[in-house]
Amino acid sequence: MKRRNQNYILFVDESGKSKLPDTTGNGKFLLSGVIMDKSLHLALSDYMISMKEKHSISTYENLHAFDLFENEKAKRGEKLKIKEIEDFFARFYNLIQGAEMYSILLRIDKQNFQKQISKKAKKLKVKNERVAKELKKQDLHDFLYESLARKMILEFGHFLSGRDAYGEVVAESRRQDDDAILRAFIGATGTSKYQEGTLYNVWSRQSFEHIHSLTFQNKKGLSFGLEVADLFAWGHFNLEYGLSRHYKKAKEGRINSRLKRVETNIKNSLLKSKCEDITITKLKTLADDRVSRFTKFLTNVSFSDSGDPATSL
Repeated sequence: MKRRNQNYILFVDESGKSKLPDTTGNGKFLLSGVIMDKSLHLALSDYMISMKEKHSISTYENLHAFDLFENEKAKRGEKLKIKEIEDFFARFYNLIQGAEMYSILLRIDKQNFQKQISKKAKKLKVKNERVAKELKKQDLHDFLYESLARKMILEFGHFLSGRDAYGEVVAESRRQDDDAILRAFIGATGTSKYQEGTLYNVWSRQSFEHIHSLTFQNKKGLSFGLEVADLFAWGHFNLEYGLSRHYKKAKEGRINSRLKRVETNIKNSLLKSKCEDITITKLKTLADDRVSRFTKFLTNVSFSDSGDPATSL
């Protein structure tokens, strides 16, 4: 039986390069969300600290999947024995499997937008970086992160409404880029972005009524939820799109084995039946205001002979 006024937390993390000017990697970007009951999260965060202490892993900051599973380090460059890593990972895996949590994974390919930037730069006879620099001035360089974060918060609001529950959003701080998720939060919890009667209009009302706060946390927050969100983001991204580095056969085998187990964690916790790919059509429905602003920017931007922008939004 559901409890009235239960409290949940949505933890948000990312993998891949979200910013449009960043052309490194494969052009893919993924946002990971993990939903947990607040009381359960507090208990698991305490338990995670004791697990780390037992395995000589730093308890002064959040555990990051890359550092432990790919770098195979515990803290400050100190390597753990492979057996110690495998033992800790097995316990971490079982802890996630046994805990009641829900996950959301949203994926997008930003290459189409990058091609549009390149085409405009070529037409204006300037370098891509010049257009990208102006894009950043208009707060559009990170609008894909903002759009996916908005979708995730809307999903969370709908989840809470169905349980007559309340919740908060916790995101690991991206420092100077925190404004992207702040805009996403405002967009998701306001009703002005969507037409009356549409699905997202209903969800935005639910988000406004049931989500009470957004919190940024640095790496020293010791949050079990953020550690799991990071693990899911890193794990799924590397399994889906391939490891970004080449390793010796034995190490690559260990990493792939861990990735497959993380994927099992994800599949068993997904709020929906599968990870969701955000196509351009879906993106326009979700964040037409941001897509339209990006399109308008590319249509209007031009530069004087000095290289200064002659036209902007």
